[in-house]
Amino acid sequence: MPKTYKHIIRTFHEHVRDAIVSRPDLSYGQIAKQFGISEVTVYTIAVEFGVSRIKTGPKPGWLKKTQKEAV
Repeated sequence: MPKTYKHIIRTFHEHVRDAIVSRPDLSYGQIAKQFGISEVTVYTIAVEFGVSRIKTGPKPGWLKKTQKEAV
């Protein structure tokens, strides 16, 4: 049975999704390097399947608060 382009892409996206879910210790950049794709593509696939990760890091406005406290 010949595979269509859409079927091949869908299968690839499922492999990337499985890597995102099974390896939470890896960053999107590391997963991207593993599959030879961009970090944006990994993010897009995660959003497509609803498995995107929670943003970690400083919250918006944290720098402004620390600058006000220092003054």
